[in-house]
Amino acid sequence: MIFRVYDRRLLLNILIAAFCAQIALGQPAQKPDDGDLQAVIVLMRHGVRAPIESETRSSAYNAQAWPAWPTEPGVLTPHGSDALRRLGEFYRERYSSFLQDDTCDQSVFYVEANTTQRTIASAKAVLTGLSPQCKVEVHSTVSPFNPLFSPSMSKDVDQQRIKDATSGRMADQPDWFTNAFARQLEKMHTILIDCKGPGCNRAVPDFRSIQVQDGIATPRDPHIENPVVLGADFAENFLLQYTEGKPMTQVGWGRLSRADLNDLMQMNTQFHDFILRTPYTAQVGASHLAAHIRDTVLSAASDKPTPNQLGNPKDRFILLVGHDSNLSWLGGLLNLDWLLPDQTFNATPPGSALVFEVRRSRINNGSFVQVFFISQTLDQIRDLHPLTGAEHPSVAPVFVPGCSGPAPAYACSVEEFGRVVDSAIDPRLSRRSLPVR
Repeated sequence: MIFRVYDRRLLLNILIAAFCAQIALGQPAQKPDDGDLQAVIVLMRHGVRAPIESETRSSAYNAQAWPAWPTEPGVLTPHGSDALRRLGEFYRERYSSFLQDDTCDQSVFYVEANTTQRTIASAKAVLTGLSPQCKVEVHSTVSPFNPLFSPSMSKDVDQQRIKDATSGRMADQPDWFTNAFARQLEKMHTILIDCKGPGCNRAVPDFRSIQVQDGIATPRDPHIENPVVLGADFAENFLLQYTEGKPMTQVGWGRLSRADLNDLMQMNTQFHDFILRTPYTAQVGASHLAAHIRDTVLSAASDKPTPNQLGNPKDRFILLVGHDSNLSWLGGLLNLDWLLPDQTFNATPPGSALVFEVRRSRINNGSFVQVFFISQTLDQIRDLHPLTGAEHPSVAPVFVPGCSGPAPAYACSVEEFGRVVDSAIDPRLSRRSLPVR
């Protein structure tokens, strides 16, 4: 037993030393093959919107009124549109090899958005920076339901398995999940009620223990709706306030610091991890989308049509605008993780995107994929920083398990990428998309 402990410690020390040496050298084991860019697929969350009902809960738990917004709930704000235009300018600069041509060749772009106002408007806002002199069509489904951005409605979906897969990660003990975030929940309750004077009603119920439905307060059952769910939604509301550029006196009623926001958003990202990134749930949520991304990658690499490609083989910039759930579902399905310099683990802030770059090797002429998570910092969104000069968004390389090669490129052959997607999805849950207009 002593030798086993010693061996494990020795092995750990060797691994740590090798890791630190790699960082110190700052060089990969082999020179990366940058390759020639063939196509880019950008799966993006919409921009900053006004909070929706789940993020205000009809003001049942807050002692002061929520701040006013310039748009209706769920609608992209003018500030959010401006931030996305700057992001589009960054993409135009990053992919200048095929985006600087002003001939307005429609074959360069394929853009599809989910059917909500905020996704369609977000796509148009990005395009004002991405292709300012050209009118690019934004596709959406004729039906209000777009399976590309929605969980499968197939009869093959096992609803009980979804429930079991999620509750099993919580040991089927929702109280334990609540206890894991007791400190953040306490901080959230304080921010919601810690006020004095006119317009302050501290007698509102404590969301951690009381549920208010249709104005009727009853004891909260964490099996039905866990208080972490509300904490996650309220944290998202505060993030939207911050990125909208509201004065700090209005962000969390002046009781929330930037550090507090990161702390509270841990509830949001962890809740999404349990609800959206659980493997079977992610399979239901992203099999259809992943199959289309796979076929679009293969089509771009071969210049030949594939059954589920988006656009046509000549399209070079494919922009898909959906929701944070789409990023989390796809991340969970393919075991993709990312880290941003200013936010929590696997954060999905407004305008953030999983980006798939398809390149042709200059060494062996084969095609490979590199995956990145690209996002403005929260302060870049808040202050509307220009992104085409010295300051850029965060660009985080993403390792694809079972596929990626060494750092810094983490390159993955298109064939291996296709096999990884094939093994992750449930083909029964991936059907052809509905017609787009």
